[in-house]
This record gives sequence, structure tokens and C-alpha cells, in this order.
Amino acid sequence: MRKTFIFNKFKVKRKRKKDHKGKFLSARKRLHFDLGKVGHKSQIKYSDLLPLNQLWLNYMRRMLGVESFTSIPENPNNPNWENVNQQLIKADFHGAKISIGKSKCPTLVGLTGIVIQDTKNTFRICGLDNVIRTIPKDVVKINIHLDNGVILKAFGRQLSIRPVERAVKKYKNTRIVQL
Repeated sequence: MRKTFIFNKFKVKRKRKKDHKGKFLSARKRLHFDLGKVGHKSQIKYSDLLPLNQLWLNYMRRMLGVESFTSIPENPNNPNWENVNQQLIKADFHGAKISIGKSKCPTLVGLTGIVIQDTKNTFRICGLDNVIRTIPKDVVKINIHLDNGVILKAFGRQLSIRPVERAVKKYKNTRIVQL
């Protein structure tokens, strides 16, 4: 029994795998390009955000189903009270004018601005002085300013959910927690 080996002149051509570049940037590249950051020191001005606030006010009118914010119930005995609270918690706050009424951190009290970023645990607001500040939600009581001097008050802890999840989630009545 004889075995013969044939050596060809040609090598077997193998298909080379093409280097597929990912569609997404790595965390290091995103940090390098400042892609996760909203607004640098001189990019966003309060006056540029006023049209965004007007859009948000129109959004809230449609969401609450009212023509004027003065028709929002002020009394918890009103049958429409619970509906307004549910809609307020589910609302998107990008563009809302907010101020901090109470806080465990005294330096946050009195801050006012328009929300430019709403994350799970923080609000980023642009103040009247064009400074972007980060406000933690867990330790504050938020005043939400609407037209005609109407102010809605909410605990930041109730809003400490990602905005996407907050819009879908069903809420039950909870007891009020003191700050």
C-alpha cells in the first residue's frame, strides 16, 4: 500500500473575515468626545430655552386636558384631583420651569431654572444666570411653575424613576414623606 501526496502549487484560499467596526462608540470614546454631556459652560443660555418652556406648557395643557392652568383643582376633595396627580407624575419634564422649595441640602433651596436633562436620579437645569446645575431628586421638594402663577408641588423622590419608565408605570396612592 502506497500513499501518494499531491502538493499543489496553489494554496487554499480562505475567506478573510472583514473587520466589522461597531456602530456604537465605546464608553471611553464617548467620554473623550463629551457625547454624554448636555451643554457646556457657554453653549446653552436661559433665553434659548424659553421656547422649549412654551412647548412644555402646551404639552401639559394637552396632558391635563385644560385650557387654562387656573382650572386645575386645588382641593384634594375634588374628584379630578387624583387624575391631575397621576398625570403630573407621568409627565415628561424636559423644558419645565422648576424651583426647589425644600431640600435636605440647604444650598439647593431657591434654585430656579428650566430642565434640560431628566435622568433617573437627577435634574439638570439651566438657571437664570446661564449656569447648568445638577439637582438630585431624592432630597428635594420641587415646585413646577405653570402659567398664570400656578405652581404644582412634587416630591423629587416620587420622580426618581427613568422618564421612559415613569410614563408607562401605574401608580398607587402613597403616603407623604416629610423632608
